[in-house]
Amino acid sequence: MKNISIFIILFLFSSCAVNFSIGDSSKSEENSNESLKDDKPMSGYILDEDKYTAMVDQFMSAYRKNDMSSAKEIFSEGAVFWINDTKMFAEDAVNAFGEGHKYFDNINHSDVYNATMYYNDNKIYTNVWYKWSGTSKKDGETIEAKGYAWFRWENGKAVEVYNAFDPAAYNAAMSLE
Repeated sequence: MKNISIFIILFLFSSCAVNFSIGDSSKSEENSNESLKDDKPMSGYILDEDKYTAMVDQFMSAYRKNDMSSAKEIFSEGAVFWINDTKMFAEDAVNAFGEGHKYFDNINHSDVYNATMYYNDNKIYTNVWYKWSGTSKKDGETIEAKGYAWFRWENGKAVEVYNAFDPAAYNAAMSLE
């Protein structure tokens, strides 16, 4: 009986030691983010509150308010704007966004998250994930579309933007007779 008691005590202590060392190991990994940093061009850091995320917020707010003239100032002259794979100049894209208000009421963005990535090669991109919604003026149906966009910045201005979303419901609502 004494041997079984000693065995149980040793087993319990060894279990605690294993759990303790596992806990220490994961804790040390959490505190070693320094080892994850590197100097590769596509590495860097991310901020979700900076001047670039604020400019993207300004752009999205201007769109919702149908005041696109206030959004034009974030773009450099000759900036390119991709809507899915259609290339246009930013000014044309901004005007096209304003046209959407002819077809939809209650345009809104929800589930918005944006963050700016500062890469080691000095490139700066702001990414934004969102859900767009609007109510068709023709049939009163509310449609939604998830989207993703990135803004590439140089000298404090957006020089290129890419906006991706499934336009099927949006286009269908605009073509209702």
